[in-house]
Amino acid sequence: MIITIESKAKPCPGVRRAIALTEEVLKRGEEVFSIGQLIHNRREVERLQKMGLQIQESDLFADLLNRHDPNGGYFLVRTHGESEEILRKVHDKGFRMLDTTCPIVGHSQKIVDEHVRGGWHIVIAGNREHPEVKGLLTRTQGLGRVISSRQEAENQDFQEHTLLLAQTTVDPVLFSEVTHVLSKKRLGLKIMDTTCQFLHHRQNDIRTFGSQQDIVLIIGGKQSANCQLLYRTVKEVNPRVFKIEGPEEIDLEWFQDDDSVGISGGASTPRWQLDEVKKYLKRPL
Repeated sequence: MIITIESKAKPCPGVRRAIALTEEVLKRGEEVFSIGQLIHNRREVERLQKMGLQIQESDLFADLLNRHDPNGGYFLVRTHGESEEILRKVHDKGFRMLDTTCPIVGHSQKIVDEHVRGGWHIVIAGNREHPEVKGLLTRTQGLGRVISSRQEAENQDFQEHTLLLAQTTVDPVLFSEVTHVLSKKRLGLKIMDTTCQFLHHRQNDIRTFGSQQDIVLIIGGKQSANCQLLYRTVKEVNPRVFKIEGPEEIDLEWFQDDDSVGISGGASTPRWQLDEVKKYLKRPL
């Protein structure tokens, strides 16, 4: 087999920034804790946990605040952002914050805040269960809703003075479809494309890369929206594509001896995970 790691496969700037900030504080011996995963890559989060990162689930949030000394550690704001309620409670308790919110998500938050103050209704095209979307929705003061499909957009009524924006990692096709439907409803609609351009370029790159390989492995977290998007993008040009978290999920029956194998990853996938898969495939059988 000829095994190639896609040259443009790398974590996005927001993820690289978040990991660097977290590592810097942990290496100083500081206590760092968060509600839920820093990024959607379980194995990279586990690596940070071994360095000392503490993670609690959201239903234990109050317990976490009561157990920790505000002067003894940092509350980590995840790359996807946090809800207004969580940020307010952390601030009121006097905790130091390690804000790793992706700058692009932060830009979306500012857009929502500005337009809510102006009385706009907010429509977010995206996955209502995604942490970024949940966080944005809490900033809308009851003036927001989430649209997850073209059908939802067609079947709902909307108010005048509506702003449409996107989950940063949403499939651009969905955003385009929702934009088309809402534009026909004559709402005095304002549209702001807040999709991540890094991911847009990655789609184009991986489409080309995937078409040049016999088989493609996409490495990344099971919850990663952008990994799923890259997987679907390759699937359009190459049916032999598999999405995995690590080498333990590889089935050698997928491969033939003369295959060219392409390895790539999502916006939260560090290089060491790509190298690990390549090393696994090159080992003697």
